[in-house]
Amino acid sequence: MRRSACLTALLCSLAIGASLAHSQEATERFIPIGQSPGQSGRATYIGPIQAVDPAQRVLIVGTAGAAQKFTVTDRTAIWVDRSALKQTNTRGSFADLQPGRRVEVKWDAKDRSRAEWIKVEAAP
Repeated sequence: MRRSACLTALLCSLAIGASLAHSQEATERFIPIGQSPGQSGRATYIGPIQAVDPAQRVLIVGTAGAAQKFTVTDRTAIWVDRSALKQTNTRGSFADLQPGRRVEVKWDAKDRSRAEWIKVEAAP
């Protein structure tokens, strides 16, 4: 009986954890650059876009001394952060990734060189 209760509690906690992770993912597009709870600064890289290679779908973020290279896949979500304009964020595309614009890149847990999602500041 006790074993059954422990198993039930474990399954419930896993379901709640998965639900919270899904909720975070679903609301991520509405959160401004650098303000993602538990993500920003821990599992993301924030900086200016240094270079973009559309043919290879590669993005280089950061300064010359501390740049990171990310591959942008078809599954990478891109959002335009318009919070500085007091507007809601919108879905973006690879074309929104322009040198000089500030971005936050969430790397893939299995491959830190692959972008899971990207938030890019809106053009001024």
